[in-house]
Amino acid sequence: MNELRQLARVRDEDLAGRASGAGARTLLAAITATGDPGAVRERGARPRRRRARRLLAGALVTAAVVSAVAAGPGLLGERVGTATSFANAAMEIELRGDYWVAEVRDPFARHHEYAEAFRAVGLDIDMRLLPVSPSQVGRIVRMGFSGGQGRSKGIGGDREPAGCTFGQGECRLKVTVGRDFTGKGVLYLGRAARPGERYQSSGAATRKGEMLAGFRVDERPVGEVVAEARLRGLRVVFQVIDPNEDGNGYGVDPRARHEPVADDWIVWEAEAEQPGVVRLLVTEKRLAKNPVYGGPKPPELTGG
Repeated sequence: MNELRQLARVRDEDLAGRASGAGARTLLAAITATGDPGAVRERGARPRRRRARRLLAGALVTAAVVSAVAAGPGLLGERVGTATSFANAAMEIELRGDYWVAEVRDPFARHHEYAEAFRAVGLDIDMRLLPVSPSQVGRIVRMGFSGGQGRSKGIGGDREPAGCTFGQGECRLKVTVGRDFTGKGVLYLGRAARPGERYQSSGAATRKGEMLAGFRVDERPVGEVVAEARLRGLRVVFQVIDPNEDGNGYGVDPRARHEPVADDWIVWEAEAEQPGVVRLLVTEKRLAKNPVYGGPKPPELTGG
């Protein structure tokens, strides 16, 4: 089939939001050909005499170029990174003043789909989404950089609209990046966990929005905390901790995870482990101060 006819058959999905593909490569080859547009022919065919029909072929290429531009950035390799907005099935990103603002459409997409969107606007960023406890959703829980200037300026995570709840109306994860960001970066953004997924980042289970919000667990007997957890339909697991001699911090013996725990043992903190499951940090004896914090538990972590 004549390549110009192939141009006429490029599908909309081959043009929209894609930087490569058979249709795009054919279009690019036709646009960048240095010879006469009428010289494009089937492989192995003899050159035809130049006729007035060359004008029609040229018009067809021109029309294809207009269609490509209208389809949006990312089609032509030379134009990658020059766009001020881009969207694919996973994420949409646009420049708003001094910041790139990216909203996640699909929190379960593959990470290379997010990288494609960042790359289309000139950002070398790899973003991966991790299951986290409710208070961590929308936060960047880890990040790393190499090379470049202004590498961490303006980088942050949130929800859009701010403070929204997933599953209630339109609520998306949002990431901002300063427009002066250069170099390479990797971001780990917290997303809501699916049933059975273990959290890869979690906060105190007594934080606002968490499973034991509003209930103070520190320095209380295990029996009291377990009773409250069961009232909320939660399952409890235990982590026996080994406090440092000075009371500032603690160690953990993995073998003690399944050690029997009595109701009169003391709870020092409750952590979210996975949806419906909390982990209690406990010691057999009451201590002079909370070893998790080296003193009283900070007020902002005590529920509410």
